[in-house]
Amino acid sequence: MASIEQLMVTHMITARPDESVADVAHRMATNRVGAVLVVDGGRLVGLFSERDLLTRVVGSDRRPDTTPVGAMATPDPITIQVDAPLRSVIEVFRQRKFRHLPVMQNGRPVGILSTRDFLEYLVDGFERYIDQVQYQRELAQGVDPYDHIGGSYGR
Repeated sequence: MASIEQLMVTHMITARPDESVADVAHRMATNRVGAVLVVDGGRLVGLFSERDLLTRVVGSDRRPDTTPVGAMATPDPITIQVDAPLRSVIEVFRQRKFRHLPVMQNGRPVGILSTRDFLEYLVDGFERYIDQVQYQRELAQGVDPYDHIGGSYGR
């Protein structure tokens, strides 16, 4: 079974609290990410997402070029420990309606997990399960699951 450590993205895009929203938004676009971790001295102080950009900056008529990202980020975001069970990830995403979850170890951010990453993991597992069920069904029916041509090996 996979762990949070296997699913999380470790190449985190980060920002300092004093950087402008415009600079951080450009970095998000360049790296094709929906959120950045706002870090000050190695300590996670916030999370800035596309939703924050839309609602807190654009929707509030703030100037992205002069507004510090730290003032617009979600302060002290909910996090998850790297060794927490995967079930706890589902619970946080469902209960809190988050799309990005910082992963922590020893008080420091070590990764980020998105609902997209987690959903991809679930879909891959479900597809493997369906393939296994189909394989077992074919075996039970006396069909050779590896015979894709429809012929016999002994002819």
